[in-house]
Amino acid sequence: MTDSSTDTKTSGDLGSRLFDKVGAAVVIEVLAGLVMAVLGLIFQFGGHDRPPDTPSSDGPTPSYSYEPANGDGPAWTPSPDPPSEDPTTDPVDVAEEGDCFWNAGTTDEFDLESSGCDPGAFEVVEVYGGDDPDDCDGVHRSSFGYAPGSGSVLCLSYLHPWGEAYWAEAGECVGRGGDAYVIADCSAGKYQVLERLWGGEDSNSCAEWEYYNGSLDFPGYIDDQDMLLCMRMVYSDDIGYAEVDTCLYASGPDDDLTFEFADCSQSNAYVVGRTGEYDATGFCDGYGWATWRSADFPEHAYTVCWAWL
Repeated sequence: MTDSSTDTKTSGDLGSRLFDKVGAAVVIEVLAGLVMAVLGLIFQFGGHDRPPDTPSSDGPTPSYSYEPANGDGPAWTPSPDPPSEDPTTDPVDVAEEGDCFWNAGTTDEFDLESSGCDPGAFEVVEVYGGDDPDDCDGVHRSSFGYAPGSGSVLCLSYLHPWGEAYWAEAGECVGRGGDAYVIADCSAGKYQVLERLWGGEDSNSCAEWEYYNGSLDFPGYIDDQDMLLCMRMVYSDDIGYAEVDTCLYASGPDDDLTFEFADCSQSNAYVVGRTGEYDATGFCDGYGWATWRSADFPEHAYTVCWAWL
C-alpha cells in the first residue's frame, strides 16, 4: 500500500523546488539584462554625461564648452565657429600724414599702392575729410588732391627723382646730395633760389634778377608741374659777382683779403680781369688776384684780377 500522506508531501516539495529554480533563473536573467544595459550606456558615452543627441563617432565630432546650468549640473553647448577674417583694409582708406604711395595707374586716373617714401612716389602731406580734391589747393608742397571715395582727401607731394630741391622756396639754398639736389644751408658754394616758375618757363625768364647766374629745370610729374628755379651762386664774398671795372672795398690781411661792393668814391680797389677758370693766376699778369670754386657746382669757379685804386 502506498502511504498517501507521503505522496502529498513529496509532490509539494517538488513544486516548491521547481518554483524556486524558475524564480531564481528569472531574477538572474533580469539582473543580467540590467547589467548589459548599463555597460552599453557606458560604452556608448565613454563614461561622460552627454546628452542623448550626441553624434556618433561615425560623423564629425563637434567641440564643446562647459557652462553651469543654474546649479543643475553641467550643460554641454557647441563652441561657436571662429569668426572669419576681415577683408584686408585698403591702406589708402586709412592713410595718414607721412604715408607714401606709388601710382600704379595713369596721370589722369591714379591707382595708389602703398610703398616706401622713395623717389618717384607720393607722400601724404595733409588729410582732409570729404571728397573734394580741390581742398588741397594751396597746401604746402602738395602736387595733387586725391579722393579715394572713403570720406577723406589726400594731399599728395611728389617725391621728385632729382631731389627735394624741387620744392625749394625763394631765399632757400640748394646743394648736392650725391646725384640729387637737396635743400641746404646758404653757405658759400650753394645756389640760392631767387624765384620759382611753374609750367615750363625757360631760363630767359630769370634774367631780370640781379646776380642771376644759374638755374635748375625740374621736369614735373605732369607737364604743367615742370619747375624752373632761378638762382644765384653764393660766393665767399662780393668779388665773385664783380665784373670788369667794378669798384670794391678790400679789407683784412694781405694774404686773406675780403672784397665788398662800394661806391667808387669810397672804394680802394677795382676789377681788371675775370675768367671762369680756377687758380688761373697767370691770367692776371702781375695784378692782384682772387680765385675760388664750389665743391657742389664747380662750373662756377673763377679767378678775378684786381688792382688798387
